[in-house]
Amino acid sequence: MKHLKTCIAVSLDGFIATKDNELDWMPENVKLEISATYEQSDVLLAGVNTYSYIFEHWGGWPYKSKKTFVVSHYDTNVTEKENVTFLTDMPLRAVNELKSSSETDIQVIGGGKFITSLIEASLLNEITLYIVPVMLGDGIRFIGKTF
Repeated sequence: MKHLKTCIAVSLDGFIATKDNELDWMPENVKLEISATYEQSDVLLAGVNTYSYIFEHWGGWPYKSKKTFVVSHYDTNVTEKENVTFLTDMPLRAVNELKSSSETDIQVIGGGKFITSLIEASLLNEITLYIVPVMLGDGIRFIGKTF
């Protein structure tokens, strides 16, 4: 069984994004390190909120060469031809099956609620936290439930 890994930046007061989902508080070097981690992976796993944010703000899915799985309650996949598969039926069980059958480690692309669900289901093997010395005061928390 391969490992499920993630990396995420967190403010000192526990937020991963501002209230309007912006990441402009994050230092460029942290953004580059996280992006490089995604680029080095063969298989990506994302929560639907993060997937939708990236798709909308970056003008499409930037990891077309990667096999990508998106956990969601609904199949809203508009990128089927770009190696993207939505996991909608019992998503945490599907993640466990994916983890068991994968030939390589799987890199999770945030966010906090999805990562929390993976931790609570004992599916996440490794987490790299980039703790950024800023206080956002409000925003999207790192810890939260989705399932």
